This record gives sequence, structure tokens and C-alpha cells, in this order.
Amino acid sequence: MNNEVIFFTKVASIAFFILALFGIYRSLVSQKDAVIDMLREKLKLHEDKIKDLLAQSPDILVKTLSERIEITEKEIERLKIDRVKHKKVIEEKEANLNKLKKQLNALAEIITDTDLVCPNCNSSLTKRLSIPIYGYVGGSEAEADEEYSEYECGFAMKGGQEVSPCKNIMP
Repeated sequence: MNNEVIFFTKVASIAFFILALFGIYRSLVSQKDAVIDMLREKLKLHEDKIKDLLAQSPDILVKTLSERIEITEKEIERLKIDRVKHKKVIEEKEANLNKLKKQLNALAEIITDTDLVCPNCNSSLTKRLSIPIYGYVGGSEAEADEEYSEYECGFAMKGGQEVSPCKNIMP
């Protein structure tokens, strides 16, 4: 073999190696971009879920029901001015108002019963965690969950025991 053939063979192998290297690099970059796009979509989905959950918090539900009650009461007052023409509408509005008040009372009971507010000062729940605990019972390993709840006022409970006192009540 002469030197020219060997030279062109080496140049061709180096060029093939560089092209293969760039091909692999391009493939990795496209995979990275695809993963980033997927993570952005997941993040957007989680942000939407958080917004929906915030819109359904007990405080917002209570506020919305209270506003509906106020609007209904104002409509009833306005319709009572001309009672004869609007008697049926007034009865419907009063029935609707009673229904809304029952819903608000039921919601208030649910909020109080489900520990969504501080038992001392009615501050909102800020954190609720279920903490796994491990141990041995009768010589065998056992696992249980312990609940941790924390409220805006600083009151905190862990496993039914007070961890931090409520800062809104007087000593």
C-alpha cells in the first residue's frame, strides 16, 4: 500500500468518527430538550392543580357562599318593595336563601369537625402531614402513621399531643 491510500483512509476514518460523534451529540441534545419539555408540561399541570385546590379552600367556599347570601338578601329586599308583582319570585328567593344558609351552616360544621381550623381560635390549617413511625411490637416489626397538623396561629399537634401552643389565645 502506498502512503496516499493510508493517508486518505485515516482522513476518512477521522471524518467518520467526527460525524458519528456529532450524530450522538445531536441525539442526546434532542432527548434532553424532550425531557425539559415534558417536565415543563408536568409543572404547568401541577400549577393548575394548585390553583384549583386554592380555589376550593374552605375560606374561599365560605366567602363565596356568604356573598351569594348577601346578593340574595338584597334581591329579596328589592323585590319586597313591589310585593304584589313579585310575590312568587320573592318566595323562590327566600327558599334559595334558606337553602344557601343551610349549605353555609353545613360547611361550617364540616370545617370545624374535620380539624381544618384551630380548635382554640379558628385559624386556618396550613400543614397536615402523615408521618410513618416504625417500631417493634411483640418481637415483630410494625409500622404506623402519626398525623401532624399545623395552623396559622402557631398551634401544632402531633399524634394527638400538642407540640406548639396557639398564639392567639390569652394565657
